[in-house]
Amino acid sequence: MYRKDKPINLKGSTSSLCNNLGVYVMPDKRQLNYCTVHKSVINIACATTDGSSVTGRHVICKEPSATQGVPFVTQAKWAILPARVVLVLTTQRGIQIYEQDGSAMLYWHALCDSAEKSNFGKGIAGVGDNLVCVGTEEGSILVFEIPFKGSNITLSTSLKGHKSPICDMTSEGNILISGDEMGNINVWNFSGSRGAKTTTISGAGWPCNSLALWNDVIVAGYASGHLRVYNAMSGKIGAEVAAHARAINAIDVSPENGMVLSVSDDTFFRIWQLKKGSVPQIEFRCAENVQDLQLVGGKFIDGQGRALCLSGYDSSDILFFIRG
Repeated sequence: MYRKDKPINLKGSTSSLCNNLGVYVMPDKRQLNYCTVHKSVINIACATTDGSSVTGRHVICKEPSATQGVPFVTQAKWAILPARVVLVLTTQRGIQIYEQDGSAMLYWHALCDSAEKSNFGKGIAGVGDNLVCVGTEEGSILVFEIPFKGSNITLSTSLKGHKSPICDMTSEGNILISGDEMGNINVWNFSGSRGAKTTTISGAGWPCNSLALWNDVIVAGYASGHLRVYNAMSGKIGAEVAAHARAINAIDVSPENGMVLSVSDDTFFRIWQLKKGSVPQIEFRCAENVQDLQLVGGKFIDGQGRALCLSGYDSSDILFFIRG
């Protein structure tokens, strides 16, 4: 169903982290932006839509008040808001927010600066008109207000709802979904900068590594290799699939038609089709093997799932597959 296309080469390798691929599409400029994490470095590649021109650069993570050496980055992702896009980094000890192209740091928030205590950040999502939410090892969700321009970023509030470290977050409009290392999922509804927990879905002890949301349907990928589909309003499970032989490291959904991409340590990516409803369902469509590569990131490039890209552990390539 998908054929392999020409890859893009990054200036550095890719670490073994879940959701280790960020994509930001700029259709007005006919430009695609990609990022992966390698230790304390963010590899960024900017390419034209036809792939004729590719430029790469590094963002090296440094923290102003860190006293324990170079921080290890746990995630990098573009938070895409209606009026602004920012690049958000989470590390072992803090949160950094950059301009969209990574050229300038706008804000730094310390989570921990001690060798004896850890509080890493993980899970990034843009919510509403101007909010960026970031999860932490302590289980709290920090909510930052992002101005339309400038660097006057402020910490608005902290949401308490998880007892385990947060693994991933996703959003749609004013709805935020968060998942933790015990597999628990919370649904939050925002009004302005205030978020209220509306639904809790209990886990089974396996980390919820990756989340996607489509038309009130939650898709969750677990370290057990399972995909589970829930109704976001009621929290009821609609389907469970033994999708991969090893941990699922990333999932994505195409917003226009509900196609789901799942990638895993087992070297396979698989494509699924969601069916919305009070009891949502999921159907298998196809699978492809990427030989000898543990897949750690995967994203659809367009809204209909016609093209996708993948990242793999210890690889400096972003791989592309085209439907047809």
